[in-house]
Amino acid sequence: MEEHQKILMNIAARASHILHEYFSKISQYFDSDSEMPVFERYVLKQLPISCHTTSESVLVLVANNRLWDNEMLIRSILEGTLKFIYLTVGSNEERTKKIDDFWNVLPIINKIKRSKRAEDVYKYLPGDQKQKNDMKFIGATVLSEEEIEEINKKYPRKYRKELEHKWSYSEIIKELSKQDKHKFFFGLFHGYGIGSHLIHQDADAINFLIDHNQRIPERRIAKELAHGCRQISDVLIFAFLRLYAYKILNNEPAEKIYLDSHSRLDEEMERFHRSFREIEEQFLDY
Repeated sequence: MEEHQKILMNIAARASHILHEYFSKISQYFDSDSEMPVFERYVLKQLPISCHTTSESVLVLVANNRLWDNEMLIRSILEGTLKFIYLTVGSNEERTKKIDDFWNVLPIINKIKRSKRAEDVYKYLPGDQKQKNDMKFIGATVLSEEEIEEINKKYPRKYRKELEHKWSYSEIIKELSKQDKHKFFFGLFHGYGIGSHLIHQDADAINFLIDHNQRIPERRIAKELAHGCRQISDVLIFAFLRLYAYKILNNEPAEKIYLDSHSRLDEEMERFHRSFREIEEQFLDY
């Protein structure tokens, strides 16, 4: 194992403890006494739980120096974190409506798309394969004409399009950024875009990897250390933001929730960012 991977493994292990500490604080709100309806509390806790488990996966990949694959997971955690914050802001009535849209309405609307995709798979299977293996479960997701008509009647196409647009990443950013405390969210398009390139395996994504792999060892190693540290910072900051959102939702002070262990790790990781910048300056012609 190369020395820089040992460094990433050590930092990821420390970050895992910090991540767990944030989650322990967040989980105190899952079933606490609250005036919020039980159903709403149940829905709200699902995104922090999902984001936390995916964050654990990110740290495993950092420890194993699989950083580019990680960008796709980080994109997912980012979107989940912002959706969670979006669900928590607003009046009680607004929150109730958003939670219903997120948990009940959008999944019903998505049934139409899922049904069409399943039908495209199922109708091309040979007759003797339609009830074998897992294929019969795909067939079970195909809606009848009556079911599709019922959904279309309840949620007309125009309404469906508007709701899906409202819940898009860019629209959530725009809505949250109307508040001064969330204006920095506009800066989250860059990382999201990198993850999107990698998910879609487009030419930009391939060139990211080519650029990385063609670097001389000094530049490549410095970049990997800084890249891994940045990813660790991302998942810890997202955990902090989820805790912050819960604090604000429950009208609790949120000034001193950044963990001391988190601050210490930030300070130690900065030396790898600084080293990367210094080495890159030697090779880049601005």
